Amino acid sequence: MKLLIRLHTATEMVSYEGCALALTLATFGHEVQLYLDASVFGFLMQPESRLHGMIQSLELYDMPAAWLPDDVFSGWIAGMLPADLATQLTLIPEVVNSQEFDQILVF
Repeated sequence: MKLLIRLHTATEMVSYEGCALALTLATFGHEVQLYLDASVFGFLMQPESRLHGMIQSLELYDMPAAWLPDDVFSGWIAGMLPADLATQLTLIPEVVNSQEFDQILVF
């Protein structure tokens, strides 16, 4: 199953739950793509936040880099984060075919 999980909320607990679901599904062989909206960037900036640590571990779960919106804030956040976290993030592709995904979840 191929899923897109979009973390859209400004609540740390809900962002954590969405990311935890993504990692769990990837553990069981599902293809999962995370999309981080600007509303969760504050959690990425906090090294002690759970989301910060979870995004650092995407590679361990054989997950692709999380997508960021293509805007000025994404460039800023990528430049401000530690290199090991920044390598786990990329700008969303110009063309995303939502039909590629079996399900799109928004948290």
